[in-house]
Amino acid sequence: MKLIVLVVVALLGLHTTPAQADAARVADAVEAHYEVAGPWSVATAEAPGYRLHYPADLGAGGVLHPIVTWGNGTGAVPTQYPGLLGLLASWGFAVVASTDTTTGTGSEMIAAAQYLIARNADPASVFYGKLDVTKVGAVGHSQGAGGAVNTATKSGGLIDTVVPIALPAPIWVSPGDRFSVSELSCPVLFVSGANDVIISPDSALRSYFGQVPGAAAKALLKGAGHNTIQGTGGGFLGYVTAWLMYQLQGDAYARGAFAGTSPEINTNAGWQSQTQKNLP
Repeated sequence: MKLIVLVVVALLGLHTTPAQADAARVADAVEAHYEVAGPWSVATAEAPGYRLHYPADLGAGGVLHPIVTWGNGTGAVPTQYPGLLGLLASWGFAVVASTDTTTGTGSEMIAAAQYLIARNADPASVFYGKLDVTKVGAVGHSQGAGGAVNTATKSGGLIDTVVPIALPAPIWVSPGDRFSVSELSCPVLFVSGANDVIISPDSALRSYFGQVPGAAAKALLKGAGHNTIQGTGGGFLGYVTAWLMYQLQGDAYARGAFAGTSPEINTNAGWQSQTQKNLP
């Protein structure tokens, strides 16, 4: 609908006012808020086996930063996901991304989270005393999405929320990377592309959603394919960030995208197959 409105305006030679532009986004205001850079300037660094994205002014104002451990898709590396990883850092998260190109077991992502937790206790580290080690999220793409689930189920309660992006259907998962969403004890957001009909189709996500015993949400981004999350991150940015703000930073505004009497994502025309359960 927004595209049609813009085309009509262009054909008529008219201009939209700021108020009209704001009105066009009112239905997805939470998404729009979190799909752009947050209040923190971002720094990046390399460590053996890891790429780090984090707020440049760590701990300013006494803030403790939640941790996000990232899992790459098969054959991919963190530099292929600059849009999402940088955006999360701009919203106050300390992101640690394993440089391993096979992250399906979850062991690499668990080690990455533990690496940052150790830096928080190291007086020689820039992260010393600046991280909230009680708030850790696992996020990954494709094989790394399965790794994110394994990170949560195999780390003894380390992980507080999971976001599997384009989680593969069981047929694509190798025996060593098998995961069990039925064992998740933390909230999970399943997202995939509506055009990802081979590797991460809606039928698989519906099954995974149904198997989760606790809090969960699911949605497909219209027009997105299996690798849309790479590069700029495309249309996934807003709601992935909002979910982590909701789950790891207790952001009540972000919560409105997924929970309450009328979750925003359910009426967002850019998404389909949206559903939620047991969200606080």
